[in-house]
Amino acid sequence: MGYSCGIDIGGTKIAGVLVDANLNVLLSRRALLTGKTPDSVVQEITSLVEYLTGGIEKSKLLGVGVVTPGIIDGDTGVVVYAANLGWRNVPIRDLVQRELDLPCFLEHDVRGGALAELFFGAGRAFANFLYVSVGTGIAGTIVWDRKVVRGSHNTSGEIGHTVVMPGGPVCRCGKRGCLEALASGSAMEREAWYLAGEKVEGSVIVERAKSGDPLFREILRNASFFLGLALANLAGTLDPEAILLGGGVSEAGEPWFRLVEEAYRMHLLNPESAPKLLLGAFRGRASVMGAAALPLLRALGS
Repeated sequence: MGYSCGIDIGGTKIAGVLVDANLNVLLSRRALLTGKTPDSVVQEITSLVEYLTGGIEKSKLLGVGVVTPGIIDGDTGVVVYAANLGWRNVPIRDLVQRELDLPCFLEHDVRGGALAELFFGAGRAFANFLYVSVGTGIAGTIVWDRKVVRGSHNTSGEIGHTVVMPGGPVCRCGKRGCLEALASGSAMEREAWYLAGEKVEGSVIVERAKSGDPLFREILRNASFFLGLALANLAGTLDPEAILLGGGVSEAGEPWFRLVEEAYRMHLLNPESAPKLLLGAFRGRASVMGAAALPLLRALGS
């Protein structure tokens, strides 16, 4: 069928993949963003796509998928608001199409991850599921009848800013006690700084916890507890078939997952008939894989 490129724009980094029609990765690359203006980012995307597709005939490229955090209007291809980039009403789809002379498709990064799981990953087995990305922040996507639920204001699934500890730590949104402020990678890094007096990345926190360090085991357990609590509440509210976990923190794998599952089952109303809790297939790569899936899905009419 052809090849597709996926681009994931973060606050400080940009990642890209080239995939075949089955979403198998043929080439990938990550780089630091050298600037955050729309023109600068478009040039970064252009350079990355040209690197990934070098030697491939343009006629064999189905297009470029782009994902970013924030409020996205996929129909018009506009980033309505992205705090990490300082963007408002940026028509990024049209800017990229014009620069590359290729079809471009835009989606929210976490919804992109959900689409990757839905059509190519662990979500293929389910009609209804909740996809939750746990990384620097926390966000979710509801998939119902194999369709993404966007909500009345394109903000459905913003579970990271539900309050799970009234009066708790200040979240970047300004509220106190949000799930993101307690269970995300950045929340664990904040706790490590507060308790250990050192700057420690999330992956290192997990490794120290796995090695038996009691302080870091406690940091990991506390974060997992609040995530499991929130997921149990969502299970009772939505009653999906499954909840799939992705994002950078999910790269911690089974040690983290077991703690989350323990807290999840502890807070369920009826554990015997509860939604399955599973690690997604793409974990920390879910968003960029979802970006790459966008042109493929359009070609398939999905």
